[in-house]
Amino acid sequence: MPSFEDKLVKAVKRKREAEGLSIRSLSAEVGISFSTLARIERREGQPDNNSKIRLLEWLGQDAEDAGLQFDNVAFVHFRAGKNIRSSTVRTLLKTAESLRQSLKSHGGSQNQVDGEDYGPSGNVFRSKEELEGIAEKFRYDLGLKKGEPLDSLRVKVEGVEVIPARKTNHLDEQTIKRLGGNSASEWSAMSVPLDSENENWAVLMNDWHKVERQRVTVMEEYWHILLGHKLTKIARVAEAYGRTYDKAEEHDAFYLAAAVLLPKPAIVEAVGKNRTSKQVAKVFGTSPDLVEYRIKRLGLWREHTGKLVRLSPN
Repeated sequence: MPSFEDKLVKAVKRKREAEGLSIRSLSAEVGISFSTLARIERREGQPDNNSKIRLLEWLGQDAEDAGLQFDNVAFVHFRAGKNIRSSTVRTLLKTAESLRQSLKSHGGSQNQVDGEDYGPSGNVFRSKEELEGIAEKFRYDLGLKKGEPLDSLRVKVEGVEVIPARKTNHLDEQTIKRLGGNSASEWSAMSVPLDSENENWAVLMNDWHKVERQRVTVMEEYWHILLGHKLTKIARVAEAYGRTYDKAEEHDAFYLAAAVLLPKPAIVEAVGKNRTSKQVAKVFGTSPDLVEYRIKRLGLWREHTGKLVRLSPN
C-alpha cells in the first residue's frame, strides 16, 4: 500500500505537470527550496512536515481527491526550533486555547480563528532603509535617545499582554512543567489572537531562557503583531505536527527587533571606537551574537574586524 509520502509526491508531480509548472516555478510558489523539491520528486528524500503542509495547501482539492488530508489545528504566531517535538507542540496548542478562554474578557468577538485567510495576504517587501526608519520611529515614540539602551521587557503595546510562562496564573502547574524542562529549549514564544478582529493578543514567553534572549524574542513577537503578519498554521500531518511560516516576514520581525535594541548610531559609534561585540552587548543587554548580526547587516563587518584594504603599486 502506498505511503502518505508516496501519494503526496505523486499528486504534486501530477498537478505540477498538468499546470505546466517547472520544479523551480513550484518552488517559488510554495516556499520550498528548489533543491529540496527536486530531491523529493526524485524520491531521494522525504518531505518534512512543514513541507507537507505547504504542498497539501497547494494541492487543495486535489489533495482530498488523492486521499490526502491534514487537520487544521491552530493559527498563532509561533517561535520554535525546527525539530520541536510533537508533544511540545500539543502542549503549546492546548495552552493557546487555555489563554483564549481565560483572557476572553479582553473583549471583541470570540469566534474561533480557523480560516485560510486570517491575516493579510501577499508579501510586503521592505528595504533595509525602510526597516531602519521603522525601528527609529518606534524608539522615538518610546522617548528614547538615539543611542540609549532599551529593556524591551518593559515595553507595553496596547492590546497585547505578555505572559511569562513560569509566572502566570492562567496555566496549571502540569502545563508549566511540560513547557519547561527538556521542552524549554524547543520554543521561544507564542502569540495568540484573542479575537477575530486581531485587536487583542496574548504573548506567551519562555522565561526559562536567558533575559538577553527574551528581550529580542518579545520584540520579534511585537513586530509580528504590529506589522500585521500572517499567522502560522500549525497542523497535524500523518500523526506528527508541522507548520507554515513566511521567511520574509520572519526576517523583517527579527531585523526590526535587533534594530530597536541596537540602534544604528550606537553600532556605528561602537565600531568606530573599536569596541568588541561583548562590550556592546553588555551595554545594551543583548547577546554578542545579536551585536554581530547588526554589524554585518549594517555593512560594518570589515571595519569591525579591522581588515585593511589598499591598492597595490603598478
